[in-house]
Parts: sequence; structure tokens; C-alpha cells
Amino acid sequence: MCAAVAKPAPPPEDTAAEKLLPGEHTLPASWWTSQKVLDYEKKAIFAKSWLFVTHQQRFKKAGDYFSYSFLGWNFFLIKTKAGQIKAFHNVCRHRAYPVVRKEKGSSIVLGCKYHGWSYNTDGMLTKAPHFNEVEGFDPKANSLFEIKTHTTKQGLVFINFDNTENFTPFEEFFAGLEEEMNEYDFDDYEYHMSYELDGQFNWKTLMDGYQECYHCPTAHPGLSVAFKMETYKVVPKGNYCRHYARIVDEQIEETPEEADPDTESSWFGFGKKKTPAQPKKTKENPGGSFNGLWCYLFPTNGVNCYSPAFYSIRVLPITPSRTILQYDIYTKKGLADDKKKEFVDFLQQVELEDFNLCVQTQKNLNQGIYSTGYLHPLKERGVLHYQGIVKNMVKAHFDLEQAAGHEINPARIGGKPNSPEAQELEELCSKIECKGSNPESLGELEW
Repeated sequence: MCAAVAKPAPPPEDTAAEKLLPGEHTLPASWWTSQKVLDYEKKAIFAKSWLFVTHQQRFKKAGDYFSYSFLGWNFFLIKTKAGQIKAFHNVCRHRAYPVVRKEKGSSIVLGCKYHGWSYNTDGMLTKAPHFNEVEGFDPKANSLFEIKTHTTKQGLVFINFDNTENFTPFEEFFAGLEEEMNEYDFDDYEYHMSYELDGQFNWKTLMDGYQECYHCPTAHPGLSVAFKMETYKVVPKGNYCRHYARIVDEQIEETPEEADPDTESSWFGFGKKKTPAQPKKTKENPGGSFNGLWCYLFPTNGVNCYSPAFYSIRVLPITPSRTILQYDIYTKKGLADDKKKEFVDFLQQVELEDFNLCVQTQKNLNQGIYSTGYLHPLKERGVLHYQGIVKNMVKAHFDLEQAAGHEINPARIGGKPNSPEAQELEELCSKIECKGSNPESLGELEW
């Protein structure tokens, strides 16, 4: 499946041009607290981006499926009889009841439990009770709404909700990503476990920390022991960023346990006998044996590859101050159970440290005291880069709506209206919402 694999590359050296980069300010704090901003990001960013979902190895046979939700869009991935991974909106075409009701399962026939409409793994309607004799009924026109998917050569599965003619193909949105991922042998790893965290913070609060390691020496003692933090570098590459750091090659020292006060002398020097000095203990690096391959995938995802395992993170916005984090971990085939546990413990410790930083940061963002902050041009280059994409996509979509004179929802399923009456009622609804053909009715967004 993958091309020839080489170990992940070391960090590139800073160029003369990079050393002269100017600093910039963050986006305003209101973008981390406003519901209107999040609603607009849904249209301007999330409906237009390629979103990482999972790895194809989780689908073993035809009919295997997993259901998901993202900002209210309910969808599922399923393996077809032809072996492809396809995505569909989890919406029955009859009366909008969910077709899939479990988080995961396996079936080559997907039956809606409301009125019995059934679909195959390609989303085609195969059964609609009592509709055989209904004049004008077309089963093909009532198949499930399909969502654009792309599976990379390494088995990473992405989706895109954009239904406009101007959607960006995967190869353009993530140009160079598949070649980048060839430095890692994904075929040598297998699914191990998943877990989830529920955070009281904005999705960008998490991305701010994920996109730099300026905080690592302070906040991540374990990671700082496993990798040489002075070599950590984030390199923007369009809609993704590659993170680099040199691994610590030598054995690392174990953290000594706290001294027992009952075995130590008192501060007067007359207490109990001191414990003899113990020889320093070392252990294998929990980060593995080679440099990591870590990629941030705009807007909210990441795939982080180490020698013992790789893991993905899906960051799911719920409200301006609540975000779900979903982690899937894949360990190296044949890795001993104790080594699996050691890596999972290492990973979860780092992620929990980031989680706690985000919770405390969001509390202050919510208070309206902080407005913007000044970012380091190199140490926080990844933050500047992704926030720049956020700003540009929101502004570009706002300009489109201003020019059109009405709201534009790229994820909306287009097509010909079912009937003249339905078209008439749609137009009536638009007028009621004051978002009809009059550009002046749209107004300014109250940010």
C-alpha cells in the first residue's frame, strides 16, 4: 500500500529569511468566545476543509461502519463490497430518521427503523415498502446523500462536506501531505485503543498549544526528556504543518522517587540515619527509537507518529467554550503489552498536560480582560500560520455572502427542487428570515 519507507527526517535548519520574520498579534479573544464566530466558522472553514476521520484498517470487511458527528452533521463511514471507504449523511431520504443508530457495527444492508427503507453499502436505496406502485417514485433519486471522501496511500481517511462547484480537491488542499507521510510505515501498526476527553475550551485554544512547542520545556517534562526541545520546529506547508524534533538517542534517567522523611536526618543533623546514595537508573526512551513524524492537519486534526505507535487526534467543536478530543492509538505489530502501556501512559500524560493548559487559558479568555497577544515569529510560527488561515477563510466567505446578498452554506445538499410547491415555500421561508434577494437585508455580522 505504501511506498518505500524511510525513518522520519530530522528538523531542518533555520534559514536567514526565517530569522528575520516579524512578530504578529493573535486573533482577537472574541473569536474564542463568540457563538456567532463559531457558527460562521462552520460555513467558512469546516464545511470547506478536508477533515481527517480514521484509518482504513479499522474496517475489516464489507459492511463494517462507524458513525460520527461534527458540529451537528451526523454521518457514517462504511466499507463497500468493492472495498472502498465511503461516507454518507446519516439521514434517511424518506423522513430524515438516522439510518445508523450505533457507534459501530457491520451490515451490508442498512435498514431505517422508522419506515423500513433500506440501503446497500454504496448508499443506493434497495427497498421502500409500498412504493413500488407509486407513480413518479425514483429509487435512484432517493439514495443516501454521499459525502466526498479521500483515502491516502497510507490508509488515512478524510471527508469533505463541501457541495459547491468550487470545492477544493484533496490533492490541492493537502498538497504534499501523502509524500510527507511516506517517511513512516503505517502498515507495520495495528489499532490498539481509543479514548476521549471533554474540554471546557474553544477548539482554537487547543490548536494554539498543538501548533507550538514553545511551552514544552515548561509544561511537558516527560516530552522534554524524550526529545531535544531546542531542536523542535514547526514548518508550515500550506494547509498542514510538519513538526520536527530530534529524539534523545541515549538511555534516559528515571525520575528518582521522593525521599522518605522517616529515613532521612532531621534538619538539625541528629535524626535518623541517611539512606545510602543509590546508583542512577536508566530506561529506554518512551518516545521510541527515531525522530517523530508529527503533522497538524488544518483545521482541527493531527496525526503523530512515533516508533512504538502512532495516534490521531480529532478536535470536535461543540460550543465556543466546549470541545471534544478523540484519540485513536495504533501500536507497532508485535510490541509487548508492557511497552504498549508505557507508550500510552507517556502519550496520555502529555495530552493531559495540554488539556489542563487549555482549561485554565479559556477561563481567562471568557472574562473579557485579554484581547490579543504578541507571538514569537519562529517559536510560535505554527500558531501564526493556522490563525492566518482561519482569518483568511472567514473573510473570504464573508465577502462571498456580501456579494451574493444572502447566506451561503457550502454543506447544503443542492439539486433541483422536488416540486414547484416546495420551491415556492423555500422562497417564502427566505423572505420570512429576511435573507432573500435584497443584499441590504443581510447586514453586518455583529462580531
